[in-house]
Amino acid sequence: MTDAETNPEPEILAGRWILDGATPGAVLARLPRCGRVMVVLSGGGATHERIGPVDSVLVDDLIVTIRGTVHNAIVETDRVRRIALDTTSVMRGKTYPALSLLDEAGEVLVNIVGMEDAGAFLAGFDGFTRTPVAPREKADQGDTPAEVADDPGMALLCALAERAVPVTISLALQGRSQSWSGTIGAVKPAMGFANVMTPDFHLHLKAGAVATWVEAGGRHYAYDAGGQDIGLVLSEEAPA
Repeated sequence: MTDAETNPEPEILAGRWILDGATPGAVLARLPRCGRVMVVLSGGGATHERIGPVDSVLVDDLIVTIRGTVHNAIVETDRVRRIALDTTSVMRGKTYPALSLLDEAGEVLVNIVGMEDAGAFLAGFDGFTRTPVAPREKADQGDTPAEVADDPGMALLCALAERAVPVTISLALQGRSQSWSGTIGAVKPAMGFANVMTPDFHLHLKAGAVATWVEAGGRHYAYDAGGQDIGLVLSEEAPA
């Protein structure tokens, strides 16, 4: 008999709700109750994911800091207009509930996904008034994924992996940031992305997102084809 048969996942109601009147600080302060979570920042073709339990959340005026053995996210709350709870993501029979901080246009600023116990994750946000809303439309996947092999983003990641040097990979977007430090074991191309994946960190970098890197003081800053800094920085010196 399998573990799934002996410990079936409790039935989770599929849907999406807005947490009415909830402030980012009050909601994010519940994260230590939610078990292992993935904190996701995404922008400019880069997706930066930290995975593990949250130890503490510091709320200081308009800044919320998410802390843990692997977590170090910083969120500026002045751009957050609504907070959504979503239980519609199901993979291989398992629900991955998500808490999303949304801006004025309804775009996701930060996504926090429950990775192991959907029931415990959802229970962490009990007490907030919920208003049902329509599920988010699935993003259009677009054309056939571009080749990653000769992509500048892939090339630098592979070079750092081959050298086996400690690095820090940071993503700083408007109003939020987080980073990871370690050694890149391998870079795997898949579906038009260069992927770095460790037990506590994932980076998914879309082919074409980086047109060039600007190097300064051991740090590599990613720029797109229009000359815009996309917020992704690879540093060859991990912090002390």
